[in-house]
Amino acid sequence: MLEKFLNNPKAEKILFGLILVLLAVLFSWFLMNSEGFVGDADSATHYRFARYSWKYPEYFLDHWAKPVFTLLASPFAQFGHSGVSVFNLLAGLASVFFAWLIARKLEYSNRLLLPVFIFFTPIYASLVISGQVEVLFGLFIVAISWFSLDKKYMLAAILLSFAPFARTEGIFLIPIYGLYFILEKQYRVIPYMLTGTILYSIAGLFIYNDLFWLINRMPYWGKATEYGTGSLLHFFDAWHKIFSLISGVFILIGMTAILTNWIRKRDQKNISALLLILLPFAAYFTAHVLMWNLGIGRSLGLHRYMIAIVPVGALMALKGFDVISFFLKEQLKSPVASTIFALILAIVVIYVPFTLYRIPQKADVKSRVILDAAEFIQKERLNDKKIYFYEPSFIVYLELDPQDSLQAKELVHDAAKPHYRIKEGEIVIWDGQFSPNQLGPVDVLKESPYFELVKTFDPSEPITFFDKPYSLSIFRRNDVKD
Repeated sequence: MLEKFLNNPKAEKILFGLILVLLAVLFSWFLMNSEGFVGDADSATHYRFARYSWKYPEYFLDHWAKPVFTLLASPFAQFGHSGVSVFNLLAGLASVFFAWLIARKLEYSNRLLLPVFIFFTPIYASLVISGQVEVLFGLFIVAISWFSLDKKYMLAAILLSFAPFARTEGIFLIPIYGLYFILEKQYRVIPYMLTGTILYSIAGLFIYNDLFWLINRMPYWGKATEYGTGSLLHFFDAWHKIFSLISGVFILIGMTAILTNWIRKRDQKNISALLLILLPFAAYFTAHVLMWNLGIGRSLGLHRYMIAIVPVGALMALKGFDVISFFLKEQLKSPVASTIFALILAIVVIYVPFTLYRIPQKADVKSRVILDAAEFIQKERLNDKKIYFYEPSFIVYLELDPQDSLQAKELVHDAAKPHYRIKEGEIVIWDGQFSPNQLGPVDVLKESPYFELVKTFDPSEPITFFDKPYSLSIFRRNDVKD
C-alpha cells in the first residue's frame, strides 16, 4: 500500500514539494541560529565582491571572485552576508529539483531520497548556507545535464559556456558535454558553447581595455608554493567527511551500475547516465586530486571543493540504492522491506552530518577571537577611524568597504614602513593567519614607535597557523611624526 502510494506521480510531486519546503525552513533556522557567518575567509571575500559590485562595476569581472556568482548573488548581498547564504540555499534547492527531473527521466526509483542524499551529504549540509561558490557550480552541472537530457541543447550549450565563470573548473566540463552534443548530432549548438567567453571578453574590453583579459588576468596559472601540495589519496582519506561512508558506498555502487549498464547496452539512457552524471563527477574529482598532488591551479585541497559534485554524486547514490533495493525485493519477496530500508537509510544519512560538523554553526576558536575583536571595535567606536586589516572576516562583521578610502583598506600601504600614510588615530588590525605573510610578525608593530597597542585577543585554547601561535592585536597610530 505504502509503495503504491509513493509510486503515484501526483503523490510523489506533493511529497517532493513538501520536502523542499521543509529543507528551506530547516536550513533557514540553521542560518538564523549560527554564530557569525557560515563559511571561511573566502566566503567573506566572495560576499565583499557581490556586496560592492554595484558600487564598483569592475568587481563583476574579477576572475577570482567568479563573475557569474558575483552577478547572481549581488542583489542578495545587499542584505548582508546572510543574503548570500539565502542565495546559496535557493541554489541548493534548485539543484535538488533538477536532480529529481533527471532521476525521473532516467526512470530511477526512490526519488524522494534525492533531497536527503544532497542536503545531508556532510560537506553540503555544513556549507550550503555559506557564501562559497561551489553550491552554484553544482547547480550549473545538474542544470546543464538536465537540459541536455531534455533535448534543450541550445540552452544547455549556452549555460555551459558560462560555467567557467561560476567556477573555473567548468573548463573541464566542456569536452564532456561537447561529446554528448556530438553523439546527439547537435553540431549546430557547438558554437554556442563560446557564448559566455565572447560576452565576458567584450565586457572586459570596456573595463580593462583588454579583449584577452580572461587569459591575461587568470589567477591560476603555474605553481604557487605557498598553497602547498598533498597526497593523491587526500580526498579519498577525507571521503567520510565529504560524502560520508554510507553515501559513499552507494555512490560507488551507482557508479559501477552505470558503467556496467553502459558496457552491456549502449542505448540512449545508459549513454546519458554515463556522460551527464558519472563523467562530470569523475572529471571534477580527478582534476582536484591531481591539482592538489601536483601543486597547480592554486588548490588548497579543501574539502569544500567537492560540494560542486554533490548533486550528481547523489544521483549515483540513488542509482546505487535502487540496485540494493531491487536485490532486497528479489531476495525477501517483500516490497515493504525495501521501503523500511529506505526510511532507515534516510534517518542515518540525515544524522551523520551532525556528528561531523557543528550544525547550526558554532564559532570555532579562531572565529570567537575575531567576533570578540569586532564587538570591541564597535563598542569602543574604533571604526569611526579608518581601519587597515588583513583578516577578510572583518568585511562582514564591521561592514567594511575596502575601496572606500575614508573607511578601510586591506593591507597597509608599505609593509616595510607600516606607519607610512597612516594618519593619527587610525587602526591597524594584526591577525595571526593573514598578517604574518604580508606584514610580518606582530613585533613589527609592537616595537614600532609609531603605534600603540590597544588590545590583544588570545584564543581560549592554543591554535597555530604556519606553526606560529594565533592571536589578534589592535593597534592605533599615535602622534609620532615620521
